[in-house]
Amino acid sequence: MSLDLMNVFTALDWSKAGKETANLLSIAFNQNSRTGDRVARAVFDDGSVIYKIVTASGIVIQAAEFLPKITSTAQRDKVIKDLSHHRHTQQEIAAIMNISQSTVSNVLRKNDIFIWRLILWHLLL
Repeated sequence: MSLDLMNVFTALDWSKAGKETANLLSIAFNQNSRTGDRVARAVFDDGSVIYKIVTASGIVIQAAEFLPKITSTAQRDKVIKDLSHHRHTQQEIAAIMNISQSTVSNVLRKNDIFIWRLILWHLLL
């Protein structure tokens, strides 16, 4: 099913984010190859992003969500962890943030290794 990118986002989505189409730098779909879902991603002149997930059949399954401008690797990692905590898959996070799925996996694995080391350290005390 074909869906026009500019019709995915509504005027309400822009206003909730405090943005106007004049502030828009780019808008694109990123495909989830496993599910066929697409992430509609709009990037603004201040570096902020809003996104929506669209199913393979063209159904918009959630309201637009807002991501702040990512200014550091530490902030990027925190956003990845937050999105994972809110039940987004690694593929969705990669599409939302326009990074590779392996980067998402590495960030989440790094966090898991730290947690396991902390648990083991406490058990050995």
